[in-house]
Amino acid sequence: MKARRLRLIYPTAYYQGRACRQDGKCRLSQPYGNMTVDGGWWLAGWHDTDMELSHETQTNGPAAPPAPGTGSLAA
Repeated sequence: MKARRLRLIYPTAYYQGRACRQDGKCRLSQPYGNMTVDGGWWLAGWHDTDMELSHETQTNGPAAPPAPGTGSLAA
């Protein structure tokens, strides 16, 4: 069986922003201009990771999946 390549859903700038936030870098370290499309994607990745990290610290761990049958659309 052939190994499958990871399919990127978002532009590369999004994943670069996520990686910078996970490394503890600040928002000002983005390599793109402030009012560019890539700059927006980079910032979106940075903010998404920031929200995930802040949620983990508030709940003392990663988010738990919703219980089956609780009315969640994801269940």
